[in-house]
Amino acid sequence: MDRFLYVFGILVFFFSFVFFVMNFFADYDSTAMVGSVLVMLNGSIAMGVAEILTRIKT
Repeated sequence: MDRFLYVFGILVFFFSFVFFVMNFFADYDSTAMVGSVLVMLNGSIAMGVAEILTRIKT
């Protein structure tokens, strides 16, 4: 479960970061930029939970 969460967090963070950069340079909608930041936060939380599960497991 911890590996899945870590990989999921990295993938979500990466795709959201791509959308954030696209919004930053292409001057898209500000709502999409805020949404991409919130999704990056979600990916970071998933990676943090994976780290906690890894340390608790051992």
